[in-house]
Amino acid sequence: MSNLAVSPLRAGLFFACAFLFFTPIFAQKITGAITDADGEAQGFTTVTLLATADSALVKGALSDEQGRFEFENIPPGRYFVRTQLLGYRPADSAPFDFGAADIVLPTLTPAPLSQELQEVTVVAQKSLIEVQADKLVFNVDASPTNTGLNALELLRKSPGVSLDQNDNISLKGRQNVMVQINGKLTPMTGQDLAQFLRSLTSNDIEAIEIIATPGAKYDAEGNAGIINLRLKKDKRLGTNGSVNLGLYQGITTKGDASVSVNHRDRKLNLFGSASMFRGRWDNFMHLDNRVGDRRFNQKNNSYWFARPSNARIGADYSPNSKHTFGALVTAGYFVPNNWSRARTELGSLSENRVDSLLIAENEGSMRNWNSNINLNYKFADTLGNELNIDADYGIFRDSNTVLNQNFYRDAENVTTFGTAAYRMNMPRDIDIRSVKADYERAFPLFGENKDSKFGAGAKYSDVATDNTFNFFNVVDQIENFDIDRSNTFEYRERIAAGYVNGSTKLGKFSLQLGLRAEHTDIRGDLIAYKPVDNKTVDTAYLALFPSAALGYSLSDNHQLNLTYRRSIDRPRYQDLNPFEFRMDELSFRRGNPFIRPQFTHTVELGWTLFQRVNVSANYAQTRNAFANVTDQETDPVTGRQRFFIQVRNLATRDNIGFSLNTPIPVAKWWNGNLNFWYNQSIIKADYGGDRIIDLKVGGGGFWTQQTFTLSKTLSAEVSGWFNWGGLWGAFVNRPQGVMDIGFTKRLWDGNGTFRLSFTDVWRTARWSSYTEIGTLYIDANGRWEGQQLKANFTYRFGNNNIQGSRRRATAAEEESKRASGDGGGGGG
Repeated sequence: MSNLAVSPLRAGLFFACAFLFFTPIFAQKITGAITDADGEAQGFTTVTLLATADSALVKGALSDEQGRFEFENIPPGRYFVRTQLLGYRPADSAPFDFGAADIVLPTLTPAPLSQELQEVTVVAQKSLIEVQADKLVFNVDASPTNTGLNALELLRKSPGVSLDQNDNISLKGRQNVMVQINGKLTPMTGQDLAQFLRSLTSNDIEAIEIIATPGAKYDAEGNAGIINLRLKKDKRLGTNGSVNLGLYQGITTKGDASVSVNHRDRKLNLFGSASMFRGRWDNFMHLDNRVGDRRFNQKNNSYWFARPSNARIGADYSPNSKHTFGALVTAGYFVPNNWSRARTELGSLSENRVDSLLIAENEGSMRNWNSNINLNYKFADTLGNELNIDADYGIFRDSNTVLNQNFYRDAENVTTFGTAAYRMNMPRDIDIRSVKADYERAFPLFGENKDSKFGAGAKYSDVATDNTFNFFNVVDQIENFDIDRSNTFEYRERIAAGYVNGSTKLGKFSLQLGLRAEHTDIRGDLIAYKPVDNKTVDTAYLALFPSAALGYSLSDNHQLNLTYRRSIDRPRYQDLNPFEFRMDELSFRRGNPFIRPQFTHTVELGWTLFQRVNVSANYAQTRNAFANVTDQETDPVTGRQRFFIQVRNLATRDNIGFSLNTPIPVAKWWNGNLNFWYNQSIIKADYGGDRIIDLKVGGGGFWTQQTFTLSKTLSAEVSGWFNWGGLWGAFVNRPQGVMDIGFTKRLWDGNGTFRLSFTDVWRTARWSSYTEIGTLYIDANGRWEGQQLKANFTYRFGNNNIQGSRRRATAAEEESKRASGDGGGGGG
């Protein structure tokens, strides 16, 4: 293991090499101008440079106010130029050869369309990947292989996103990603978040927004950035809606259904939706634990059956163009049942001998109910003033019961010589109250500069959570309450925050500066049946979180952007509770009431080429980094060696990375996207004795999607992803990857859509990783139910006149993320 750290010199060299590697080598230009029939300049017209051979897109541009346009850094070839402007017919230049000299094209004059337009049906196809100034957008409906996927599976396919063996989400190799639903952070992490994301399907989700470096307006929580799942909301006038049905065949049969209805007129918008899913997922996991000469070789088969249902209803009322009042109610009911059976071989490594077996069975049932009420007001005028106010109240209720039975048997699995059985009951109540206000206005600087803005805002949140852990020893089917292992953990957190943010443009430069302050007041009380140490967590602190972004436009086709952000990650409420949740007699999860918040500095340099290709390099350093760490100890009662997972603070974590996202236009009928990322992580920790973590691990991956237009109503797609290396906590990941295929057929003038897909074609949906801490070595691998045949049908009805609608983020932000209860919902 290496002791190398990332020095400023190395980080600088990395950015320089990444920049120079992609420097264009073609400096010649193609220029031209656009006018109307009267010779007046046609500004802000879309201009595309196309290859003569197959009309493939080479580059796009926008004419300036004088109607002039130019293309730079074009390789030699034969091309033609086409204009596109609403109300005018496209105008094509004559084909020309481009080589070593600049070319000035003859003036283009598009002809206006007839004033007597007949009714026209326009079928628009969104790009699967959109690169915007502050985020990357993954449009779910643009791919047929997304059909029938749940939100967790969609995240696995999203650019730069990866999931580990426990469904923890990483972005560009960094963990502690904040997951939002319509701008509101979900009140879950870990397996609770994974189960909730499985309850949302592609029918519910319009797009996934990936925000790698949020500004001061966003909560400071999350060193890895924000992933926002934007739910569908109808934008059409009149009454309209859609019905969706899906059927999926894997190891077992699954199905879902959803309906949405929307009514909109000029002042009032009423909307509602409901969805449900029924199905079972099967998983397999293998853990090979080694401590000295002892080996604990476990194979675990499990499944869980889920019946999630989600609903939301809301209204927006706009009495005039300046004011909008809104209300939204969301609710979810989730009833999963799970079962697992693990067989652990206990023996000697040196003698390659199995001494005995531990057979463990778990039966679990859970009931989750959540609801959130949001009230919203928005003011916007023509002078550039905008005010948003949100108030939220959310409740999350769940009860989880697990029966754990253990049977010790001889090596031949014939004789049972010991048993142990336990039941754990874990009810949890979470209440979240929050209010926030955001104000922004145009603030001209340096004379007539109209691109300057000033923003300010404030937020207050109050979170109360009550976690109860009741432990019962089961003997002869009689349950005995264990006061030594039962407790209640009451946690209260209040956060008051405020921020200022300003942005301006000066010529080719753009600048944004922000500062956020957050005061956190925390108190946690462990109420045990017997006196215990460390029963109270009581702390308060004030932290500042600056952010900055500097942009420079080399030309219309080359923009540079440098960003900086300081962020915080607070531990989950459940991870602070020092109870022991048993998975079997020899393995459990233990809480840690002394986890400190971690702080991260992130710097990212981005380069956008040709308005389509995005290249970025980033560096992040985290102090007091916390992660899941696996350790071992001797049971004080039985004397057996046992293993546990606990969240602990590491000393430092450094991460340096690179990413590339680009479209791949092969031909008129063949388009694709490619996303590639690489990062190197360094973590260090010393827990005393020989328990030292010192890792330097590289890892990366790529995701690609290729779409083939077979006819006006039929398309096909091949997509896949591959990840290698990287870290989850102190585990080093091995390579994994998946390929999918799919078809989409549009019916009845686009009102109906049928999608058929086959996922995990080569059945490679599996994971593998390992870790080593002192004398403990763990090798882990497993697989999930990735291979499925999926059929989905959607029918849309009602008015098709499109009217733009607003989007809003509710007030409950970072405080919702860390609760360990299933629930959540979306904003309007």
